[in-house]
Amino acid sequence: MRKASTGAIAVATGIAGLFFAASAFAQAPPQGAPLPPLPQSQPQPGTQPAPQPPPQGYPPPPQQGYPPPQQGGYPQQQPPQGGYAQPQYPPPQYGPTPQYQQPPPYYQQPQQPVPPPPPPVEYNEPPEPTHAPKFSLWAGGRLGFLGFGGNFYTNELSEGETTGNFAKNGLSLGVDVGARLGKRYLPYVFLEHGFMGQGHRFDGSSATASTDLLGVGFRYTAGDVDSAGFLTDLSIGVRTVTVKNGAQTYKMSSLEIFRLGLGAEIRISTLFVLSPMATLSGGAMSDTEGNVDFASKGDGVPGPTYHDGKQIGNQRGYIVVGLHCGAHFDIFGK
Repeated sequence: MRKASTGAIAVATGIAGLFFAASAFAQAPPQGAPLPPLPQSQPQPGTQPAPQPPPQGYPPPPQQGYPPPQQGGYPQQQPPQGGYAQPQYPPPQYGPTPQYQQPPPYYQQPQQPVPPPPPPVEYNEPPEPTHAPKFSLWAGGRLGFLGFGGNFYTNELSEGETTGNFAKNGLSLGVDVGARLGKRYLPYVFLEHGFMGQGHRFDGSSATASTDLLGVGFRYTAGDVDSAGFLTDLSIGVRTVTVKNGAQTYKMSSLEIFRLGLGAEIRISTLFVLSPMATLSGGAMSDTEGNVDFASKGDGVPGPTYHDGKQIGNQRGYIVVGLHCGAHFDIFGK
């Protein structure tokens, strides 16, 4: 039994060997045909692939100029003596040298006439706007109209001697001198003379009548004092009424303690103003000087009841209404 088993194993082994040899012969390439390339492993980055030995049946690879690797890696390449060999280039080829040509003559443009320099500019300060000076010497005059009303006194007939018996309405001329303080405040002195008409007691004669007012006043301008402001005027003075008939002169006088003026101050320029104004004043005559005969004696009264320095006893009140327009200068003002 053991020998039979051994023989069977030997026969099976022989059959397998024949089958393997037949398979290898069938896969082998014909003689002289190139062998397929063997699979190569991918080299790692930064390393050089190791040369593979040529398979059997292939000719040896051509020499690449590298010596066979030695143990421990490839030997370092030594540069040739004298340094690396410089690459050789063929000599450059140049074309024909261009001939030098004379440049064309430079074209000169005609000279333009140089304009003369502009004249020097003089700086002129702009004019200051119109404004009221803060301080100045104030002076000027005014022209107006005066009208009397009321009575001067009661005569011996117990009748009132009206203002119209001595003087009628007329024109006036005034002169003012003062000082402007802080633009708005203006104390001043003044003289006003009125050219009055002939009174009823002197009709048909050559008699003339006039009035004078000498006093002091104070003005205040409210609002826009630099252009046009509201003007208030308060003054006090001595009023005198004078009647002349030939060589005779008669005067009555009193203190006018109140005269109110309302108007406007219109500034034309920094140093010149116009001031239209209406005034109202009043009082009672108290003193007399001289005497005069009445030309009209229809009621039998020959002349003034009070004369030649006598005090007027039966005083009556009178009023004076005025319309004025003043023109004044602010001298030395800025």
